[in-house]
Amino acid sequence: MDVQINTKNVRLTDHLQDYIETRVGKLASVNERATDAKFELRSEHPRTGGEQFIAQFTIATRGNLLRTEVRNHDQHAAIDQAVDKMKRQIRRYHDRKRDLTRRNALSLGEMAVEQLDLSAEAEVEAVDGAVVRTKRFMLQPMDPSEAIEQMELLEHDFFVYYNPDTSRMNVLYRRKDGDYGIIEPDIA
Repeated sequence: MDVQINTKNVRLTDHLQDYIETRVGKLASVNERATDAKFELRSEHPRTGGEQFIAQFTIATRGNLLRTEVRNHDQHAAIDQAVDKMKRQIRRYHDRKRDLTRRNALSLGEMAVEQLDLSAEAEVEAVDGAVVRTKRFMLQPMDPSEAIEQMELLEHDFFVYYNPDTSRMNVLYRRKDGDYGIIEPDIA
């Protein structure tokens, strides 16, 4: 697996690059279908003091994106933990692919819409702050069950996707009770 290694506020020595490539190279036997792999190591100085290393590992496969992020005060430990966490992600990804019963289950999209409990009269409090990050990504058409799978792989609480059945963008989110909800916007 060819991995693009980037660093920010960390000097990428030959030893460090070899260490990352060796650790990531062990994943090649686990996942041969990776189309793109990026490993980023950056250093930050949090308010609590000291130096903290953030290792972020992203693997793109056909149609899915696997991502892990680990923070540690030791850069080698951060690298090891990110690779180990990615290994677990890949295993979980393969297990879900093999589990055809999950895909053939009742229409999760219909169930999620029925369970959606949004109040139209919710009160909105004023929030001080500013937009500090804008994220762009390619939308891929998928059904609600595929969106759930992608959201779980990314370990996010929500996921934006395009539903070709309704020809609309949807937002899938995890409810407090552990189930899922889908927001389907209507244009006025």
